[in-house]
Amino acid sequence: LRYLHVSTDAIARGTRAKTMCIDPKHKSWTPRELAKAPPERVLIAIDGRVHDCAGWLQRHPGGAGLLRTYAGRDATDVFAAFHGPEVYKTLKAFDVGCVVEEPVVETGLDGALTGAYARARRKETAAFRKLRDELWREGAFERSVGAIAVTVARLLIILAMAMWFTLRRTENVATSRAAGAVFLGLFWQQSLLLAHDCCHRCLTRNTKVDKRLGYVFGTLIGGVGAGWWNMEHCEHHAVTQVIDGDPSAGSHPVLCPHTSMIEKLGPLLRAVVNFQALYYVPICVFVGRINLHIISILKAPTKDKLTDLCLMAGYAAYNALILRSLEPSARVVYFVVSNTVCGVLHLVLNMNHYPMPMLSFDTAMDLGFFRFQCVTTLNIASNGWTSWYYGGLENQIEHHLFPLMPRHNLPKITERVKKLCQDHAVPFTVAAGFFDANNKVMKTLNNATRNIDVVLSRKDSHGNVSTPSELHEE
Repeated sequence: LRYLHVSTDAIARGTRAKTMCIDPKHKSWTPRELAKAPPERVLIAIDGRVHDCAGWLQRHPGGAGLLRTYAGRDATDVFAAFHGPEVYKTLKAFDVGCVVEEPVVETGLDGALTGAYARARRKETAAFRKLRDELWREGAFERSVGAIAVTVARLLIILAMAMWFTLRRTENVATSRAAGAVFLGLFWQQSLLLAHDCCHRCLTRNTKVDKRLGYVFGTLIGGVGAGWWNMEHCEHHAVTQVIDGDPSAGSHPVLCPHTSMIEKLGPLLRAVVNFQALYYVPICVFVGRINLHIISILKAPTKDKLTDLCLMAGYAAYNALILRSLEPSARVVYFVVSNTVCGVLHLVLNMNHYPMPMLSFDTAMDLGFFRFQCVTTLNIASNGWTSWYYGGLENQIEHHLFPLMPRHNLPKITERVKKLCQDHAVPFTVAAGFFDANNKVMKTLNNATRNIDVVLSRKDSHGNVSTPSELHEE
């Protein structure tokens, strides 16, 4: 699975760097030296080797920002999450040396605790990598023609119901058109979830085919630019719930799930955000979809902007044809209902992360990819009657650990992921359902607004925040 194989036993013993640094012609870096490397070089460590990615910035499918974020860092597990085994051979072209681990000096209580912490992280990381390799060998990342057929058939049935209620001649026009709008909104929602699979390259497992299908189901049918989504979503997976890093963590300045986001607002906006727990659902359901139409075009990468613009024009054209086919009296209600039904998707997208902790990037890196993703991600309890609606997002922890895995296999690995979490005291959090998860979201938003007053009250004249003990001493 790697162009230079290192056993998980070696990883657990911390001997990876010794195994990799066998060529005296190659430069070696300690993690501290790598972090201080000139930023223009964009040096990233993967499997103990250092890669200079500066020349790949503009061509990286996940965007240049993601590479810059991990410059000077180890990206072994985040790279493995996004890339199949066949990609590893391409790393040779970027290889410029290796990483040499610095010994942990365990003197005194602090040193002993630091050493114990490092060993625990290495052990759980090795166990996670072992599971990942096992899943690849077992074929858990392979496509399923049957699962694809079921998903597409369900989508076509929903579309047929939408068009039947929308276009049929009946005396009860209002009820029929309202039903058609509900099914059309559901069709959009399920199309966008299918586009999510395609942009993760886990529908057909053919990169070129999945990319094109992502444009079809995402931009043309769903009305959300796939080019922008792909770039932003890659960042979201790589820096999940990272403060000032995850583009999907909140919607600043309207929705701020963390006090650090509210702290940046002026008095007027801060006063508005005080009510974010109250306006959260209406904003997501009624405004979120229109907002995505706009920003997915405005923020689309240059190389994708023309494609997304043309396909978005196609989306607008077929929607105009549908509205023109309706009775004039039914058009406004049809438009509002269909977009509202699809807008519920925004509640689904947010509920997996908003209630979870937000971390600094340094903290996230210290935790390691496995623990970091589990700490910041929430699963949703579901069953056969509801799981189709979520499109795999109910197994969000599994999806974030293995984003290339097709959705039909995510429930199959749940127990193994749970067992791994239990063995290493890693949280595996599950909400009781859709309403429980969204209740947690609103509590998080409410707590953020309540806590900001405490944070601001601790600031001194220089903008520094005093600790509770300092405040007590004063």
